[in-house]
Amino acid sequence: MHVFTHHRLKLLNTVLIMSVTLYVISILLIRYQSIQYMWAFTDKGFAHEITPETLKVPVQINSKATCSSGDLKVLTYNVEYGSQLIEEMAARFNHKSTGGALPWSIRAPEIRERITDYSPDLIGFQETHTDNDISTILSSENYSLVTYHMGGFQYGDAALAFNKHKFDLIDKGQLWLSTKPNLPMSFGFRTLSVFRYVNWAILKEKSTNFSFIFVNTHFDNSGVNKDPSALLFNERIAALAKDIPMVVTGDFNTTALDKRYRHLVGDDKNIPYLQNTFDLINHETVDIQSHPNSLSDHIFTGGPCKAHADNWFIDHRPLKNGQRMSDHLPILAKIHFAA
Repeated sequence: MHVFTHHRLKLLNTVLIMSVTLYVISILLIRYQSIQYMWAFTDKGFAHEITPETLKVPVQINSKATCSSGDLKVLTYNVEYGSQLIEEMAARFNHKSTGGALPWSIRAPEIRERITDYSPDLIGFQETHTDNDISTILSSENYSLVTYHMGGFQYGDAALAFNKHKFDLIDKGQLWLSTKPNLPMSFGFRTLSVFRYVNWAILKEKSTNFSFIFVNTHFDNSGVNKDPSALLFNERIAALAKDIPMVVTGDFNTTALDKRYRHLVGDDKNIPYLQNTFDLINHETVDIQSHPNSLSDHIFTGGPCKAHADNWFIDHRPLKNGQRMSDHLPILAKIHFAA
C-alpha cells in the first residue's frame, strides 16, 4: 500500500510539473508572439510593406498622365459585429445577444440594399469578419475585396473593396498597428491587445490612368493603443501622400477635437498630409452629431493632386423595423482629384 501511494504521488508530481511547464511555455509563446513568427516564416511571410520603393511604378504612371480622376464615390462603414460566427456564438452562449446589435443575418440584407443604392466606388468596412460574411452585403460581380488571409484564416476587420470595373489593382498589403508593424497578427502596443491593421491597395482608374493609394483601417478603442497607432499611421502611411494621391477611410476611434487627430493627419507646423473630406464641402448648417468633432469615422484625402468634394453626408436611417443598423453610421463622400 505504501509503495502504491509513493508511485501515485510521484505520478501526480510529474503531471503537475508537466502541466506547469506547458502553461509557462504557452504563456511565453503568446507573450513573445512566437506563434505569429512561426506563421510568418511558414506561410506567406511578413507583411508586404508599402514604401517609396513600392510606389515607384504608380508614381511614374502619374508623372506621364494628368493629375485628374473621374468621380470617386467613397463609403466608410463600421457594421458592428459583421460575422456569422459571432452570431452563432451568441446564440449558443449568450442568449442570442451580440451586445445591442441585431444578429448579422437580420441586418445584412438591408445593409446590402443600402450599399447597392449608394453604389460606391471605394468601400472601407470595419468589424467585418470573413470574405463570406462580406459577400452577404457586397456583390462579387461588381467589387474586388482586399482582406488579410493567412492560409485558411481570414481577418477582415479592416476590409476594403473597390469597383473592379472601374479600377485595376496594382499592389496591396497590410501594416499592423503594433510595435512590430510587419509581423502579421501582431498584438497592439499593449500586450495581448486585439490585432489591428491598416489595409492598403494601389489602384489605377481605367478611364484616366489616374493612380492612387486607397487605405482603410480600424484603430483599437484603447487609448494605450490609439495614440501610438496614430503616430505610426502618420509616419508609415499618411506621409506617402507627399508622392501619390491618397484616399483614406476608417474608424479611427478619434474625433477631430482629439490631439491624436493632429498626429494622425499631420502636425500644425506644416500642411497636414491628409484632409478630411468634410472640410472640402461648404456646409451652411451641420448637425453637431454629423460633424467630425463628434465622429470617430472619417474619409480623408491627400497627395500632390488637389482633391475636391462634391458631396458629403451621413445616413442616419435605421433599419426598417426602427432598430439600429449599426452602432456607427455610414459616411459617404463624392470626390475627384484635379491638377
